[in-house]
Amino acid sequence: MLLENLKVLDFSRALAGPFATMILGDLGAEVIKIEPPNGDETRSWAPILNGESVYYLSINRNKRSIVLDLKKDEDKEIVYKLVKESDVVVENFRIGVPEKLGIDYNTLRKIKPDIIYCSIKGFGSKSPYEGKPAYDLLIQAMSGLMTVTGEEKSPPIRVAFALFDIIAGLIAANSILAAIIERTKTKQGKFIEVSLYDSAIFAMSYIAEIYLLTGKIPRKMGSAHPSIVPYQAFKCKDGKYISIAVTNEKFWANLCEALDMRELLNDPKFKSNIDRVTNREILIPILERKFSERNREDWLKILEKWDVPCAPVYELDEVFQDIHVLSSGILTEINHSILGKIKLLSYPATFDHERPKIRIPPPTLGADTLTILKKLGYTKEK
Repeated sequence: MLLENLKVLDFSRALAGPFATMILGDLGAEVIKIEPPNGDETRSWAPILNGESVYYLSINRNKRSIVLDLKKDEDKEIVYKLVKESDVVVENFRIGVPEKLGIDYNTLRKIKPDIIYCSIKGFGSKSPYEGKPAYDLLIQAMSGLMTVTGEEKSPPIRVAFALFDIIAGLIAANSILAAIIERTKTKQGKFIEVSLYDSAIFAMSYIAEIYLLTGKIPRKMGSAHPSIVPYQAFKCKDGKYISIAVTNEKFWANLCEALDMRELLNDPKFKSNIDRVTNREILIPILERKFSERNREDWLKILEKWDVPCAPVYELDEVFQDIHVLSSGILTEINHSILGKIKLLSYPATFDHERPKIRIPPPTLGADTLTILKKLGYTKEK
């Protein structure tokens, strides 16, 4: 395995931190998840199957769980023994909490000088908002995302999943891997701080740049794109939607042929992408009427024949019936100690054409406590 000699102590909970450590675990690292007596808060998030949270299951595979009360000296002693054997520590406590618990970077680097310590914070230790709670909904609100998502007259809309938690987790995992590479040269540890809010602003990418360089606030456009037309979803005769991505003039010509609307090619209002963006209010209704004439599957066959980038807008049940999803290996089954066989989403990359396997199912609370303590030299009685 790629990271099989890497040992990670995971103090994080909720999503960004556990997602980052799951990635490291998927890549072969040994991850020990340290949970308080009542467990990671997501263990109580719905839906619950036989006492196990689906949310928790989705982001905590390839980890072992040990229950420790960090307010107790004897449990803190266990933590320090684990730190001596570890390479990476990940936490996402609020400002000041690691210091109170005695697991802050300055404390742990005295125990393990070359420790790589990743702290995921809502806003960062030098932010005027440093003490403010920062769940993904709040970050989506403050990033501007909610005001550019949805239809023009809709209220602010949250992206359905915790997008910026996931992005912050990816940035954290990437940063940890970079620090590991550097440590092989310098033999020194590193303190990494990942801000959820900064990650969100960074991820807004060209939407943010449009405002920064033009001074214009991007408006809500539903499934449409501010820079490309047509690049959006259209409703078909059967009520299903198809998405079209016409990113250059070749594809525009192909679309006009596929729709049997060659007259659009000669219309100066639609000659170039800039023209189509300028005149989208004229063009889009024309295309909407055309797509309403046939069912989605009929349009897919026609558009694919003419090499027009297109895709069906799937419901989730359709996603998991798609021939790519069924054949790619992104779905895998693993045995869980309580739930039996469960399906999980695999790591999305392959290495030499092989996808990393899920070695360990998401652990029940404290499932590995005794095993971990025995490895540290504790007797059964102790």
